[in-house]
Amino acid sequence: MKINKEYLKRLLLYLKPYWKRIILSFVAMIIVGALTSLTAYLIKPVLDKIFIAKDKKMLILLPFAVMATYFFKGLFTYIQSYQTAYVAENVLFNIRNQIFKHIINLPIDFFEKFHTSELLSRVLNDTERLQDAIAKVMPEAIREFFTIIFLFIVIYTIDFKLALISTIVFPIALYPIIKFGKDMKKLGKKRQISIANITTLIQESFSNIRLIKGFITEDKETGKFLKKSHEFLNINLKSFRISEITSPLMEFIGSLGIAFLIWFGGLLVFRGTISVGGFFSFMAGLFMLYRPFKTIAKASNSINSSVGAIERVFYILDTKSTQEIKSNGYTFDGIKDSIIFDNVSFTYDGTKYALKDINFEVPAQTIVAFVGESGGGKTTLMDLIPRFYDPTKGRILIDGIDIRDFELKSLRKKIASVSQNVLLFADTVFNNIAYGLENPDREKVIGAAKLAYAHDFIMKLPEGYDTNLGEQAIILSGGERQRIAIARAIMKNPDILILDEATSALDAEAENFVQKAIANLIKNRTVFLVAHRLSTALSASKIVVIKQGQIVGIGTHKELLESNNYYQGLVEIQFENA
Repeated sequence: MKINKEYLKRLLLYLKPYWKRIILSFVAMIIVGALTSLTAYLIKPVLDKIFIAKDKKMLILLPFAVMATYFFKGLFTYIQSYQTAYVAENVLFNIRNQIFKHIINLPIDFFEKFHTSELLSRVLNDTERLQDAIAKVMPEAIREFFTIIFLFIVIYTIDFKLALISTIVFPIALYPIIKFGKDMKKLGKKRQISIANITTLIQESFSNIRLIKGFITEDKETGKFLKKSHEFLNINLKSFRISEITSPLMEFIGSLGIAFLIWFGGLLVFRGTISVGGFFSFMAGLFMLYRPFKTIAKASNSINSSVGAIERVFYILDTKSTQEIKSNGYTFDGIKDSIIFDNVSFTYDGTKYALKDINFEVPAQTIVAFVGESGGGKTTLMDLIPRFYDPTKGRILIDGIDIRDFELKSLRKKIASVSQNVLLFADTVFNNIAYGLENPDREKVIGAAKLAYAHDFIMKLPEGYDTNLGEQAIILSGGERQRIAIARAIMKNPDILILDEATSALDAEAENFVQKAIANLIKNRTVFLVAHRLSTALSASKIVVIKQGQIVGIGTHKELLESNNYYQGLVEIQFENA
């Protein structure tokens, strides 16, 4: 059972604010251990003084002593349990909040390296294991450790020879703990990976339920789930097998030693070396040692599993942002002159360029459209504007200032995006439109919805603006979701607007409403329009033609149609498809 020392130090830092409660808990553990041992020792005077010597005074005193012992043992057990639970819950609260805050502030490329289910497992499952270790497993192990110490004091006080023999027997019984502890740590890691895989499969299946039903692949997906479940089952069964075999092995090995102790202790009683009460008190203490050793054995296995969770939690917390964030940067108040892409290149993996040598200028409050075949780099280019990614080479300048020199939040506050893939929360219509705003005015939200041609259909919903959209907003049509997104963009009142053509997948009626909403949205704003249909680009001041990550033409529709062969080809293809 090994844990990175640095991780252990960091874990202790989370515990530091609660040091008074931890000390109180430790004191309670020591008292509980002492009182547990006292119950074993009291058997000696009960047998020797009451049942053998028939001491009437002891007949009155000892029952009260037994009651008092168990009363205070229960009291201090409660104190210890509550204090450790309080500390553990607060530590879990702090770590879970910290890891969520850390993850959500990492750049987009982080989320491309980790699947959502894996991150869910880190935030929920691993922190839960950590909480269990702090609240239950470790305190119980420490408490039982003190119990073992006091019980050994009791049995050595009663008879040194018998105690010495028992000291030799017990380490032999501990061998299974050492043997299986390492296996439990490995299985703990495998179990977390398996949980993440199952979570991933469930998420993908439920998210793509229409696709699954459309292609009649329910049985195929069920088979995949069954395979993952079998893997998880086998890991759990193996873990259970190892965990549960520890105790029987300890019992069997311990029974051999106890049988010898009964024989040897009987001889000592016959010789008068030890009293009957002393022998039974000794054996009670010896039998009482079994439970703390068993608890520590299980704790050892549980802690081994928790070690992996601790390592994974701190691994995520140690993940550094690949993006340069300036806390004292310029405040972005909007575009006064223009946005310039100055020799911009970008690569996702450090080898193949998604964008290469991009150069163009967009005057403030104009519309620039981007056209080209799918996968050519248009969306990647849009992601550079709000700094979801930073250019690998070159600069993006707003009024002559590199956007990396702006304070990031102030930059993103002035940028809004509406795309084909509308993202809505499982929340009310009102909260989705007002997302990101503090104390939004209801009348302004309704006004934004009206400008987005969304008010009428919203009022037809069961609870109007207070209707909860549910997961993926399936109660809305594609066009309705688009208009909610447009209303949200209007509420944000952006200076820069990114439109990844929102109408290409809509029917004629829905497209008409969305086009009207977009017309209200783009007024007096600098607009970057990704046009999947060339007819959409006709309203732009200029069109940028992109092919395989490079600009192959810039101009108006008329200019490009006359001079750019690639653009002419795109027009012909769309005309033929039409």
